[in-house]
Amino acid sequence: MSSADATEAITKLKNLSDARAERVLSLIEELSELEALENAADLKAASDALAEKEVPLPWTEAKAKLDAQFGLP
Repeated sequence: MSSADATEAITKLKNLSDARAERVLSLIEELSELEALENAADLKAASDALAEKEVPLPWTEAKAKLDAQFGLP
């Protein structure tokens, strides 16, 4: 968001009725909370993935399994 966009948004918010401004603020707070929850879930998923102790399959084995799964020669 550019500085001009932010200024325009602030001007529009100043012109809202108190009731409407409260609803907009409530939506912004809910979006902020949702973003925080998504970020926490992403961090947990990344942490869990890094903690996995599985040994990677060598390419030749992975290719053979995929070929067999999809019926490739």
